[in-house]
Amino acid sequence: MAATPESLSESLNTLYSTTWQLMRDQSVDNIFTATPFWYWLYSKGRIRREMGGRWIGIQLLYAKNTTVASLGPGGTVDITNANTLTTAKYDWKYLAGSVVRLFSEDTENRGRSQIQNLAESKLKNLELALIDTLESQSLALGTASANDLVGLQSIVKNDPTTNPADPPGNIGGIDAATNTYWRNQTRTWSTAGMSAGDADIAFNMRKLYNLCSVGNDHPTLGLTEDTQYERYEASLTNILRIVDKDMGDVGFEALRYKGMALAWSPSAPANELRMLNERYLEFVIESSADFHMTSWKGIPNQLDRVAQIVVKGALVTSNRRMQGVLITMPD
Repeated sequence: MAATPESLSESLNTLYSTTWQLMRDQSVDNIFTATPFWYWLYSKGRIRREMGGRWIGIQLLYAKNTTVASLGPGGTVDITNANTLTTAKYDWKYLAGSVVRLFSEDTENRGRSQIQNLAESKLKNLELALIDTLESQSLALGTASANDLVGLQSIVKNDPTTNPADPPGNIGGIDAATNTYWRNQTRTWSTAGMSAGDADIAFNMRKLYNLCSVGNDHPTLGLTEDTQYERYEASLTNILRIVDKDMGDVGFEALRYKGMALAWSPSAPANELRMLNERYLEFVIESSADFHMTSWKGIPNQLDRVAQIVVKGALVTSNRRMQGVLITMPD
């Protein structure tokens, strides 16, 4: 007996969902290793899963404990309760894309292998779209829509004394205009004081790198566009050109600057270079919406069906002072 439309639809629902379940782990790996920024977070263990919550709370250490002092004989220790912690609050963001099953395709591709190939092709296409969107949003301002990720151009802002325009408004709900500890480092391109024989880009990178460093805590990724990457590469002699092996092993062009990998992205803004410290950057994912596929739904007034793959998360920082940007770099 031939399958009824209902039984065929249920069979295909299961086949598509099973295909995504089999693909999902590899697809998530592909999503987080496809671009320099996401690979860097992924390889440093900065993709974190969390369960529940109306928003993401990140504790910040914003002041020093002032009770420490030298003691003389019979001296007392200050027992003032040091208020050194506050919480940055980040809203969850949702990113989703659809997979549409056309009734005509369902009926034309009746063999299991045909349907399997069609499902894999459609799901792979959606995976690539998720990669593109995550990359473009993470390197942007995050102000195109209140629903977009808060991007690096807002977290590491050209003018750190101001807050991004709404949306997203204050990063983590903290006003950078009045809280100086919540400002990233910034340097405007300048060659004033540069030594003879020093490359202009190396001079400026050194200044920003030092601004973003405290003791042995330094930036670990420099991210820029291709023109500025080429400028730095051209400043190096062959004997001193050091390639970042970890990034190079997965296909990214990356150089070393001190202890930092320097890479470029087509989504990075022109004439800017950001130095990032992975200790204080994370992408937090809500575990119940971790690139999960929804159930199949009928499209009103059509014979076709649709399902979504959704991720709920946010790009967050716990310390903006350790991130920096070099601006107004010449072409």
